[in-house]
Amino acid sequence: MNSQTLGGLASDQKIDNVFRVFGYSIPIGKDGRRMWPTKFKREMAKQMMSGKLTVGDVQKTCRVSDKTAYRWKSDFQTPTKKAAKRKDRPAFVEVQVNETKPVEPNSDGHITLRRGATELMLPTDYPVKHLVHLIRALDGET
Repeated sequence: MNSQTLGGLASDQKIDNVFRVFGYSIPIGKDGRRMWPTKFKREMAKQMMSGKLTVGDVQKTCRVSDKTAYRWKSDFQTPTKKAAKRKDRPAFVEVQVNETKPVEPNSDGHITLRRGATELMLPTDYPVKHLVHLIRALDGET
């Protein structure tokens, strides 16, 4: 019997041995281990994140290690808080450089753009944002 098969928190009728903490009844298995329901862990995490309880309060009252209390707290943090922690980590991305030179300035004042069998000659003052659109179109991107 575990917390998932109990469907949340145990009542005293479903199991003989119960650990009472913070108004909850936590079932204790035959091996003496407490089966912490997800609903209870989520509530403890919410209380710790709001500042109503400290990790130490949860640790002492629930008789769990500080590692367990911190895990409950981190497991139920909002995605934005988790993302904020990951923000400090370096991010890596692979960059590949093609050997072909798509844009070549000529001495005669033109830009030559080559893609496959296509060659375009444009004036050197051709707007850059339009040049980007042309390159994407020639590469098959829209």
